[in-house]
Parts: sequence; structure tokens; C-alpha cells
Amino acid sequence: MIGRTKLDVLISPIDARRLVSTLLNSPIAPGKYSHFINVGTDHILDALDQNYFRGELADGIGCFKYLEGDYGSGKTQFINSLARRASEQQVVTALVTVGAECPFNSPAAIFRAIMESFQPPVDEEGSDEKGIEVLIDSWIRKRIGQLGAEPGNDVPDLVQRQIEDQIGGIWKGAPDPQMAAALTALSQRLLKTNCGAKEAVSDSELISWIRGDSVRSNALKALGLFEPARDDNAFRRLKTAIAFLRTRIAYRGFLIAFDEGTRTSSFRRGSAKQKQAIENLLTMINQNAEGEFGGVMFLYAATPDFRSEVISTYRALQDRIGTKAFSKGSPQVPLINIEEANSEEVIQRIGERLLGVFSKAHGIDWDHAVQSVNMKAIIAAQKDLLFETPKPRFFVYQYCRFLDGQRKVQHAISAEQASDFVNNNEPPMEGDDA
Repeated sequence: MIGRTKLDVLISPIDARRLVSTLLNSPIAPGKYSHFINVGTDHILDALDQNYFRGELADGIGCFKYLEGDYGSGKTQFINSLARRASEQQVVTALVTVGAECPFNSPAAIFRAIMESFQPPVDEEGSDEKGIEVLIDSWIRKRIGQLGAEPGNDVPDLVQRQIEDQIGGIWKGAPDPQMAAALTALSQRLLKTNCGAKEAVSDSELISWIRGDSVRSNALKALGLFEPARDDNAFRRLKTAIAFLRTRIAYRGFLIAFDEGTRTSSFRRGSAKQKQAIENLLTMINQNAEGEFGGVMFLYAATPDFRSEVISTYRALQDRIGTKAFSKGSPQVPLINIEEANSEEVIQRIGERLLGVFSKAHGIDWDHAVQSVNMKAIIAAQKDLLFETPKPRFFVYQYCRFLDGQRKVQHAISAEQASDFVNNNEPPMEGDDA
């Protein structure tokens, strides 16, 4: 039976309503709200949090993780929950979907996707803004406050000079000197705009150039910025950006996650693009292991067929990932098999979380006995249809619709009614994990 304590989800009513709306409108992981309904992977999240977010990343030590699971098994949900843990430890996050906008065979596309996906650690404002300029601006505003002032026209000159000294200065040995100059110039401009200066057109041009867009202007030329981001300089620019954020801005670590929402053309078997994509992945893994990025956790998430059909043909990549999956006895191996975290008990616990979220969202006092029987009936009907325990994505999609229909008039359903509901509410077969 579902107990009252299990329904107590630590979420505000407004966030609960937003979460419910997201779950009802799209069969995908609910972004920044994912951790509220995450179940079954806390032991993995705890280990990654303790070993990396609270430890090695802050010391400049990087790592690579390979997350494996079928469609609907909760890969995206896991990544979002991991990002929440990272953010709580002041680790910068960048969550990238591999696909048409970011084909993995192009280093320049990877670079652009990361630059526009960077998000500051969680703060009181709870902003959803993303981009490397947002990281720098967020830090400057915070730093002004730490020095006893408020952003605006009245920031003392002494405060401005202290921040200028931190972000400026000669940078010898930057992997990409143009990127180093651009980041320094942008930081100085953002400092000025936070101290009362007006924004200029050249500011937008500079941000676009740093993000990897192909832009040219006299203002950029005056800063010595001639070369746009290309495949041959993209990883150097990424290393430069991370080094700047780490040493000048003092961010303590980075989680950069790549999520294959669907099978991508980048990895078509035997193609030149596939070979280049594998080379790009290997480059990031190897150079990160050698300390060239510094304090970065790279994570790549894909379905089991990618490892069995693609990785198995590339010995070097196979060796980097290994065959031993995460366990309590081996918490630092690269391979994480999320399928092992899914069971009927986990599905029931997800259902309990959803009952709690719906309760907070709509002020519902659930009849626990009735809803416990209903949940079991829905899961049993799903097992009959699928011939296996339902994946989280499948269960969440249907159970949210079921609860939405129960919230006005609660009633027990029969096995036949549960079967009819499950058969009439199948989720889309393609798309991201939920």
C-alpha cells in the first residue's frame, strides 16, 4: 500500500504544476524538474557526486562516462538528475543532444553546441539562460556582490579594478590565442555593462564569434579575431574556454553530456562520418585523460546497439569504455548500464513520486488504497502488452494521463479497464528518453 510519507515530494505547488504540464504535453524527460521524480539511480548519482563533483573535478582531474540504456529507459532523466547534482556543487553543466544540430562528426558543431549549452550552477534566481556569455556575466554579477556592491551605475572604481585584475592580464600558452583574447575582451565588456555602460552592437558580434558562429566585422578585426571556428581549431578553442572559466572565473568543474536522442547519421555504420565521429570521441576522451581540458566530466549516452554494432569495431574506443559496468564495488569505471537500475519496484516508486507531484500540483488528497490497486493494475496491463516490465518512459507517459483522469473523481479500475486504458494510450515510439 502507498504510504503518506512516500507521497511527500519536496516540490513547490507551482513547480509541481509545471512538471505535470510538461509530463502531460511531451513524452520526454522533464528537464530541470527531472530530479523530482528520479528513482532507482541514486546510488550511481551519489557515487558520481562524491567522487567527482565534490572531489576530482575541483582538482582539475577529468573523466569519461559512457551511459547505456534502451530508448525509454531513462538516460535523459539520469543526465538531467546528474546535472542537478553537479549544479548544486557549483559545477558548470552543458547538456547537448547529438543530432542534426550537433552531428558528432564535426568538431566545430560540437564546439558550438557546448558554447551555447553552458549553464551556470543553480542559484537563487533559477534562470534558464544558457551560453558561455551567461556564465561570465553570472560570475561578474556575483563577484560584484561579493565585493560589497550591486551591479549598476554606482559600482566603486576599486571593485571594478579588482575584477579587471582577475579577468585580465597576459595569458601565455593559451591553446588558442584568438579565443583567449576574445574571452578577455568579452569579460571586460560584460564588466562595463554591469557597471552602467550601454550595450553595443559589437558586443553581440563578439558573443557570436565566441559561440562559434561565422561572423566578421571591423570591431572583431580590431580585436585580432580573424578566424572563425573550424573543425581544425574547435577543440583548441574548447580547451581555451574551459581553461579561462576555470582559472580566471574560478568555476570548479564541468559536466559536458552528449545524449543521443535518436540514432544519428553521424554514426552510420562503416561511413566516413562514423569514423570521424569515433575519432572525435576518442580525442576528447584521450586528451581529457591527459589533463588537456582540466576538471571536465565528459559523458556520452547511447543505446546498447551503438556499443555492440559500432564501438565493438573500434578497439581503442572499446578499451576506453570497457565491459565492466558501474557497481558499488567499482564506482569509477566508465560504463554505466542504466538498464540494471530498472525493475518493477522502481516503476512503482516512480508512480508514488508522480502521485505526490500531482497531489502538490492540484491539492489532491489521494485515496491511497484505491490508487495503490490502480497502479498495480496499470503496471500489470503494461507487462501484458509489452511482455516485460515497462520502461520508465512508457510507464510515466501513461500513468500521468491516468492520474489526470483520476484527480477529479477517484475510482478503482478493473484489470479489463486497465488493459483498455493501456492499449488506447500508447506513447510515440520515437523521440527522447523520458
